[in-house]
Amino acid sequence: MEAVFGLLLMLLRVSHGVETSCDGRQDGAQCYGALGGTVVLQLMDSASEIFRYEWSKNNKTAILQGGKNKKLINQIEKRSSFSDGTFRINSLSRTDSGEYTLQTYDSSGQRSEQRTLQLFIQAPVSSVLLVSECLSQGWTRVSCSSEGGDSPQYSWTLDGHTLTDAELLSGNHETNNIILKQDVSGRLVCSVRNHISSVSREENISTCKGVETSCDGRQDGAQCYGALGGTVVLQLMDSTSEIFRYEWSKNNKTAILQGGKNKKLINQIENRSSFSDGTFRINNLSRNDSGEYTLQTYDSSGQRSEQRTLQLFIQGVEAYCDGRQDGAQCYGALGGTVVLQLMDSASEIFKYEWKKNKTTTIFWGKKTIVTNNIANRSLFTPSDGTFRINNLSRTDSGEYTLQTYDSSGQRSEQRTLQLFIQGVETYCDGRQDGAQCYGALGGTVVLQLMDSASEIFRYEWKKNNKTAILQGGKNKKLINQIENRSSFSDGTFRINNLSRNNSGEYTLQTYDSNGKKSEPQTLQLFIQAPVSSVLLVSECLSQGWTRVSCSSEGGDSPQYSWTLDGHTLTDAELLSGNHETNNIILKQDVSGRLVCSVRNHVSSVSREERISCIFINCTLSNGTHISQWVSAATNTLCIELTTAPTTETSTVGKETVNTVTITNVTSSNQTVTSSISDDPWYFRKNNVVAIAGVLLALVILVLVGVAVICSQKKQKNDKPKEETDEQELTYADVRFMQRQGQQVQKRAEVEVEYGQVKFPQRPRQSVERAGDDCLYAQVHKDR
Repeated sequence: MEAVFGLLLMLLRVSHGVETSCDGRQDGAQCYGALGGTVVLQLMDSASEIFRYEWSKNNKTAILQGGKNKKLINQIEKRSSFSDGTFRINSLSRTDSGEYTLQTYDSSGQRSEQRTLQLFIQAPVSSVLLVSECLSQGWTRVSCSSEGGDSPQYSWTLDGHTLTDAELLSGNHETNNIILKQDVSGRLVCSVRNHISSVSREENISTCKGVETSCDGRQDGAQCYGALGGTVVLQLMDSTSEIFRYEWSKNNKTAILQGGKNKKLINQIENRSSFSDGTFRINNLSRNDSGEYTLQTYDSSGQRSEQRTLQLFIQGVEAYCDGRQDGAQCYGALGGTVVLQLMDSASEIFKYEWKKNKTTTIFWGKKTIVTNNIANRSLFTPSDGTFRINNLSRTDSGEYTLQTYDSSGQRSEQRTLQLFIQGVETYCDGRQDGAQCYGALGGTVVLQLMDSASEIFRYEWKKNNKTAILQGGKNKKLINQIENRSSFSDGTFRINNLSRNNSGEYTLQTYDSNGKKSEPQTLQLFIQAPVSSVLLVSECLSQGWTRVSCSSEGGDSPQYSWTLDGHTLTDAELLSGNHETNNIILKQDVSGRLVCSVRNHVSSVSREERISCIFINCTLSNGTHISQWVSAATNTLCIELTTAPTTETSTVGKETVNTVTITNVTSSNQTVTSSISDDPWYFRKNNVVAIAGVLLALVILVLVGVAVICSQKKQKNDKPKEETDEQELTYADVRFMQRQGQQVQKRAEVEVEYGQVKFPQRPRQSVERAGDDCLYAQVHKDR
């Protein structure tokens, strides 16, 4: 009941004071009121001039009845008032929604007028959450969501003006999720409104630089990584000002960088890179940037003074998989990266092996150096148990087994996971005029252009009606302008390493032996960045609802879907949003394994989280009262680590259990800690008396325990040292344990357990009386 009452209070606080007005004198008027608020309805010009009137809801019993020289009858007078044509209704609830009809009558009893109005009761919009993140291409994705409001509508401004198409990559200024183009920055404001309220939130958006990585390439043989479409910063040397001449080349071919003391810098890729005193920054990375790079330096006599190499790997899509469950199925993209969560922490495991098809990949033990057989393209982090594999190939697919062992050499656990490496490869039938085809950025697309090229006398395939990419025909040599990354075989064209420049309209033109053209055939090719990692953010709202936001990195035109414990979310579980939006609000008491799946035309990925909100109610030692809904998984409120009493409330079934922790400081700077967990059936009747009784009993028992300890110690100290066996009492552990098997009872039965009395040795010394410096007694109550 306390939780329900608290929820009602919060709802009233949200809506209190929200007053709306509406002119209902026009037939068919639409009026809006705030949940818990007030609505003022102008029903007529003057009631004093109307002989008789009735105002009813849904054509049932009249709510208002009155007229000239007639007594006013108001069925809801406890929360409303009527004054000469104006009706004021307070404490609005959703049941007030409906169609209302006003009927007026003249002195002869004839109906003179009838008109209706629709009243809609909405929850007001309250706090707004604004979440922004940088995507790998340098774009900025921003998500806007509000708490509690019915039928929210969104609008965006940047530095005071409405967002334009030139600033937006996707979405529009009336959606709640947008992606801003590169170099767009400023004061971004999201405004959320409905018919009875409006609220906004602003954030200063800075220009995103895309996914940026850095690497120290000053060591020979360094391995460096960059993200597809992102930026890599390479530290090649300490300072160029002291080097007479240097060259930095890729795969031992033409130098990319050339320079030296008093020499002009030559940069072959200066349109997307910069070099400054030993640091080389490369932007808009592509897979072609992967390779071995060599730095050679020369002295003033032309002799080579140094040579060192570095390997640069450009990674594509990164996927994550939790492999801590036996039988997990994990997926990675061909040429991309997969992060596998193998264990919570390897530091607590005596020895483990991770094998693929019986061949050991990783071997580690507490006294053994980590062995990683694919260390050249992977990284294992023992502290969090994650294994990162880069530059994935199809040979990485297979069944992997983790075996752990204890200190005696016995196997303590074994579990497997299946890893599937998928090429981001798409297929499209382009034989229909106007076909729409999709390819993955950095991936492969297979286009079926014709049934059989061998039967066509001559053909040309052009992009944007410019120079032909493909030319050929019966008994004619095939000309392919992009043969370094594509292949054509009897009507099927395969294009690899796709870039955004491949997007466009393509036209196939065929000719017969007389040179006559057939009807041209076009297709649209769209290159999309695949969806990669998914971010799932949840928060408990004041009404006990759970707001969840789902967003993915890198994917163009993402589409969303939700499941809870394996089934699609239903209207009974959703307060707002639907199972195809990326922002949802779940109703109270909805909990379980929530999965958000994100897909586009070239990829799909998902992320899951266990959702559970609980209501806590406690008062801290400083007098602060906490009463709110929090996530069960991350709750740290109502838990104090200081030397003061704290109260923590949690839910067990339908009962509320309070835990009081009392910490005292003794003369020897040790602490006494006692925890009292109340029996919900007992404390329900009289919390104050119960807690006071238990605390009094604890104080008495602690005093008795301390007195016994001090008495024994005093007697011991009065004896000669030889008679005390050179020992002294350190502490006694006093425990209060509730008897097992007891259920409903008027008070908890407690038994006292004494024990753990230790007598540490002391060196021999002359006999002397010790002070009454009792150390401590530790008091527990175990459930």
